[in-house]
Amino acid sequence: MTSKTSLTTEVISQAESYDGVRARVVRLKDVLKGPSYQAALAGPRYTDSMDDVPIDNWPTEAQTVLILGLNHPEKDPRQDYWERGDTWGNRRLREISELMKRWLREKHDLTALPLPYHVEKGGLFLKDAAVLSGMGIIGKNNLLIHPEWGPRIRFRSILVEGDFQTTKSLEGFTPCETCEVFCQKACPMKAFPQGKYRWSICVKRLNADVENKVPEGEIGESGKRNLVIKYFRACELSCPVGT
Repeated sequence: MTSKTSLTTEVISQAESYDGVRARVVRLKDVLKGPSYQAALAGPRYTDSMDDVPIDNWPTEAQTVLILGLNHPEKDPRQDYWERGDTWGNRRLREISELMKRWLREKHDLTALPLPYHVEKGGLFLKDAAVLSGMGIIGKNNLLIHPEWGPRIRFRSILVEGDFQTTKSLEGFTPCETCEVFCQKACPMKAFPQGKYRWSICVKRLNADVENKVPEGEIGESGKRNLVIKYFRACELSCPVGT
């Protein structure tokens, strides 16, 4: 029988065999005790048309969350372009999630369920899960900061049956302590009053980006480039970590 530690090592190795991917493992029960689940969801909510299929119920045998992080480098902005109902990066993460689901079944006879991105569709709070798994820490830009890639990373999660050896949260990684808050200074919306992130301000820029699509996508059936949403990334790209 494969030990919990060996299983975790093998699963992470398989996930990270895909280009630009990092993976960690955390217990589902620990994620559900995280700060986002304890806070009231107040204020305006931003929803989009991401074409994830909603999930009504999680399998009762699921005990573990596999977190996948995909690098979204500044030199490849197309990964973040919203085109034809989703971003290119998110499509890639969904593809890798399905490949990992198949591999877990064939290699270890484990049932896995890739989750939607949004909590409202049956997903979980990804930043909580990523921090608890040791993927990174929450920075002063309210984004997860990865030691290697900074905030230029996107996440998906997979529920897996079985009790894995979890990966540990990061210790000694505190890049924001001495930073000059380039992220907050770069925000044109001033969404960090008194240094605290305000979603109600940030969402106004997100909605404006949606209303101002640009023809920079693939060539469509009309012979013209598809319209894409280019979400503003100043708070992310101004971060010196991982550059």
